[in-house]
Amino acid sequence: MKLHMHLLEMEITNRCNLNCAHCYNRGETKEDMPFSEMIELFHFAQKYGVSKLVISGGEACLHQKLPEFLSYISNHKQRTKEKMPKIVLQSNGKIRDYLSILDLSGVDLVHLSFDIDENGVRKIDENETVQLAKQLKEKGVQAYFFATIHKNNQNHIEEMVEIANQNQIPIAFNLCSETGKNEEILLTKEERIQAYKQLLAYEKQGKIRPVKHPHLAVLRYTEEELKQDGKIHGGCTAGIGSCSVLSNGDVIPCPFLRKKAGNIREKGEKNIEETLVDIWLHAPLFTILRKREEYAICKDCKYLNYCGGCRSSAILSTEKINGFDKACLKKIS
Repeated sequence: MKLHMHLLEMEITNRCNLNCAHCYNRGETKEDMPFSEMIELFHFAQKYGVSKLVISGGEACLHQKLPEFLSYISNHKQRTKEKMPKIVLQSNGKIRDYLSILDLSGVDLVHLSFDIDENGVRKIDENETVQLAKQLKEKGVQAYFFATIHKNNQNHIEEMVEIANQNQIPIAFNLCSETGKNEEILLTKEERIQAYKQLLAYEKQGKIRPVKHPHLAVLRYTEEELKQDGKIHGGCTAGIGSCSVLSNGDVIPCPFLRKKAGNIREKGEKNIEETLVDIWLHAPLFTILRKREEYAICKDCKYLNYCGGCRSSAILSTEKINGFDKACLKKIS
């Protein structure tokens, strides 16, 4: 069976050794995913041809069973193109010595949070993160930086790109998303457009990894490039091509949209695999997300099949999953 699930993220713990102001996972109860569920989700990703399996948190390195899980992946990862999801481990890099000694032979990429130190949002020493990425590279593990742009570092984009490029470390960017708790560090629409244009210029120069955000469609495509064929060509994939399983078993559309579609432990006579398949195919929340043509206001937009807006922003704006995303750039771009 082909599920067309391109990305599956496992939040194996919601414990973290940082408390970043922009985090979408702040203030929740502390819980670790059982090891048996981690194993089942790994095999699920292989069986159903998931393109990318992300191991995240919280801080994934705080899960006591992470070394055992990574060793299991290394020993059981199938070596066929049809059933070999790209494995990505996300970390803030703060447990530097611990991360550098893990068995990462089954991991394709290590995603390291990156920022300019002492801006009051994410207290990470950029020099230590550079050294960690180099240590991993020496072990044959590809690491890359992931930076979130917010009010306190928006003027340091060029500096972050230069640090990454000088040290030959790939870098990707995202813009701080509204969580309902981080208004003081959110960019204005004008600031976001300026940041997006700067990032797109770096992308064209090959200095950063491709920028992925639904809002970018407005700035990225000309009218001639837009295919009006009723098919989804990009934008928000939450519940459409991707989902996340939390440490408590809840299945949500994406890490930013923390709305429950189901729970892999509420399975009755089914096993976890059957339960997740059922949630993915039939959960009412996912059904709504897959009907972009019914999104408020967005449904009449020429960028609909390339954007779809951010559904997390939409629900904060309107309390409706298919409501209008007030963070839309179209009107002032």
